[in-house]
Amino acid sequence: MSRIEQAFDRLLITSQGAIHTRIEEVSFDIPITNTKTKGYCYCLRTNQNGNLRLEDLIDFIDERIVDYAIPKKEIDEAKQHQLETGSTSKILRLRKKACQLFTDLEKTGEGGEILLYILVQEFLKLPQLISKMTLKTSGQVHYQGADGIHVKYDNSTQSLNLYWGEAKMYKKINTAIKNCFGSLKGYLLDSYSYKSTQERDLQLITSNINLNVNDTALEELLVKYFDKDDELSNKLVYNGVCFIGYDCDKYSTIDVNKSIEQIKKDIEVELKSHYTELSKQIKNMKLELKEIHVFLMPFPSVKEFREYYLNTIK
Repeated sequence: MSRIEQAFDRLLITSQGAIHTRIEEVSFDIPITNTKTKGYCYCLRTNQNGNLRLEDLIDFIDERIVDYAIPKKEIDEAKQHQLETGSTSKILRLRKKACQLFTDLEKTGEGGEILLYILVQEFLKLPQLISKMTLKTSGQVHYQGADGIHVKYDNSTQSLNLYWGEAKMYKKINTAIKNCFGSLKGYLLDSYSYKSTQERDLQLITSNINLNVNDTALEELLVKYFDKDDELSNKLVYNGVCFIGYDCDKYSTIDVNKSIEQIKKDIEVELKSHYTELSKQIKNMKLELKEIHVFLMPFPSVKEFREYYLNTIK
């Protein structure tokens, strides 16, 4: 592994598998017909009492908000302060700061955005490049831009792969799929220009790179990829990562006798049609030649997920 690849690996934050106690793999790395997209599906797990681990999953999300929302440099400084003093005061301060960045709007999609962040790092091993939450002008508005930006360096071609993220949570999955790829389209297909969909996010990456990377050598390299006058800008590749949450009635008959394997089988019955819809919408948006990874996650109720999320995050 090259020094540059090692530097990117240091940006990665995972849960060391802890998320597996809350969610169960239904399908993984499934090729979507006539596209370069891969599909993934995870469902909620149950315990031996027949209880879904939905609220526990949201608690898990809540525990990751500092990692998600606060720039790496600030987190590193807080960790160093604890090592030097033994005090967690600066870490707790970051928690308070992170909480203030999240909206309490009833139809917020921020819970899905954090889940996208977690799943992409946990299963695709793609670190986050920029903490977009600190770029918000107010905790009561949503950030106007991609729902996440992750990164991978290809040492064989010296290419920098940017993964633009979109998260959608709707009652109906087909609505979520259509809106997701409608939002993602501009990020993957717009050409370089000051009017492009990506331009504002790329400017923010460049101007905040020292906070989000905290590695001088890596910062200097990354800036070259985003400099239109540098030859490395021709090796910037756009890909996509998506999270789609939707209502599913397969949880409605859960009892202590219904195993997670039976829940998975019930969900799998509908997966083929969902992946067919993915293929349809990807081709409609002319994204079939783009590398995209799509995480599907059925919930008993997206509305209830949001309600518990809002009560927990604040």
